Amino acid sequence: MATPSPSMADPIDTMEASESPGNLTALKNQHDVEMQNRIEKEELNTSSTDTAENSASGLEDNSKVPRLPLLKLFWFFFNNFGLFAWGGPVAQIALIKERLVIQDEWITLERFQRVFAVYQVLPGPEAAELCMFFGCLSAGRLGGIVAGLAFILPGFVLMLLASYLYSLAGFENVYFNASFKALQPIVAATAVFVRRIG
Repeated sequence: MATPSPSMADPIDTMEASESPGNLTALKNQHDVEMQNRIEKEELNTSSTDTAENSASGLEDNSKVPRLPLLKLFWFFFNNFGLFAWGGPVAQIALIKERLVIQDEWITLERFQRVFAVYQVLPGPEAAELCMFFGCLSAGRLGGIVAGLAFILPGFVLMLLASYLYSLAGFENVYFNASFKALQPIVAATAVFVRRIG
């Protein structure tokens, strides 16, 4: 094995022959400090580059998401979206976007659009999935479940109540069935009207 030339040798090894033990320790300490500074500088450059890339891509933009306790989170989503988000997914998603992205600025519009694009590909109701996403941002996985339940609960209770009333009235009730038959031409007229607009 070839020995390294003096120009390529480690400066500490070169100094060992000519320096006293006290100076050698000081030189090693100085060398360690310089190496530590160099490593810290490289880590700082790497982290600043990563931060710049993340902020440019919009990944690091959820700093305004409040950390809500589960009960407050439930009430927030129940009161703001569950009770008032009627009219189908278009109206519901617009309401979620207006409140959480435009007004409260939980995340940026760009990130919201990316998340919404993913939820359009996945099966399931996008509005409920968006509520679960924001719940996860605020309070973790359990927060996502709580926010989803808060969003779904009013519609679930309303349909449960309607089903119960329908069963009380009886499936053979003449007046009840007549009211459903009266709705058929209204639904057909609405479909024709929407088709003519489109």
